[in-house]
Amino acid sequence: MTLIQKYFRRQFVTPLLLSLSALSILAILTQSLSTIDLIVENRQTAFVFLYITILTLPQLLGIIMPIAVFLAMLYALNRLNVDSELVITKAAGLSPWQITIPALHIAAYAMIAHLIINLFLQPYAFRERRAALLEISTDVASRMINVGEFKKIAPALTVYTSKILPSGRMLDILIYDESNSEMPLTYMAQEGQLTTANAHTNFTLYNGNINFINSDNTMNITEFTSYTIDLTQALSIDSKLRLKPSDLYINELFELKRTNANLDTIKAYRSEGHMRLATPLYNIALVLLALAVLVRGEHNKLGYGKKIAIAATIGFILRLIGFGLTSAAENNALLNIAQYGVPLSIGLVSLLYLLNPRRVKLSPRFKAKRRIANRQET
Repeated sequence: MTLIQKYFRRQFVTPLLLSLSALSILAILTQSLSTIDLIVENRQTAFVFLYITILTLPQLLGIIMPIAVFLAMLYALNRLNVDSELVITKAAGLSPWQITIPALHIAAYAMIAHLIINLFLQPYAFRERRAALLEISTDVASRMINVGEFKKIAPALTVYTSKILPSGRMLDILIYDESNSEMPLTYMAQEGQLTTANAHTNFTLYNGNINFINSDNTMNITEFTSYTIDLTQALSIDSKLRLKPSDLYINELFELKRTNANLDTIKAYRSEGHMRLATPLYNIALVLLALAVLVRGEHNKLGYGKKIAIAATIGFILRLIGFGLTSAAENNALLNIAQYGVPLSIGLVSLLYLLNPRRVKLSPRFKAKRRIANRQET
């Protein structure tokens, strides 16, 4: 790689890092809006909120990576054109292909990073995230019991507590159990603790009593120092970790032998798998598109706003088509081929245009407008 090509590569790296950082922050802020409600409602700590938000980052990076690379390339090429650096380079004898090489290096690195994210980081992070969300959803104390309120946590079970300590221990507890309609029970205790382990939820009460009305309308009061109530069936908590296609590794998505898996499920899994393999190709395709639009052609003193707008519109439409194909492929497996075909075809067309040795011919009308504009400038 020549010195000028290394210079071009440095010019591409800085906008890429800035673009990735800006889009990542924006995506994290958007994602955190849906997470913060869950955290606040379940009285979780800021560390849990940060942990769950970070675990969404690999998927967000996988979505924004091609767009960030594309925007960075448009910005860098436009700046090089405006500063006449590309014009001088081409006048010095560098071909469009030699100018393309440093950009393709950046695109190749981005494609490899994107592939690693899709194949390894995203499924690992999503499994951890789903496990953390399951732990939050099965935290009965934070999910169902509100301080100072009589809360019906099950059809036949009402709970009241005056305070919940940071350790999860509750004070001044009252439980009204009417599962037996003929003899409802009332539990009162100074302290209590909810615990969930091995798919069982227990409420252990300390220093309290159990009272109920006998058949002869007399009250029966039984005191205790420690008493445990099994709430597993009453709460019906599903503590089983259920994975979605986004949580699976690539070999699991393409595995044909699945227990109780119907054809629709297999189609959805394969669509997700092909999407993981196809989307990194957009890093190459969109970079070639930007190069084809801004490297070929004559120098324009009026700027390249129109070209950039056209390239940006085409690039975003291509990504929208890619998202649509992923969704449509869940119903039609033949569309999985199109997931690869769209980025490969746009990349190939852009590359052929870049390497075309013939000079781009301008229409007479465009040449006339350019002459008028140049006269006005002078």
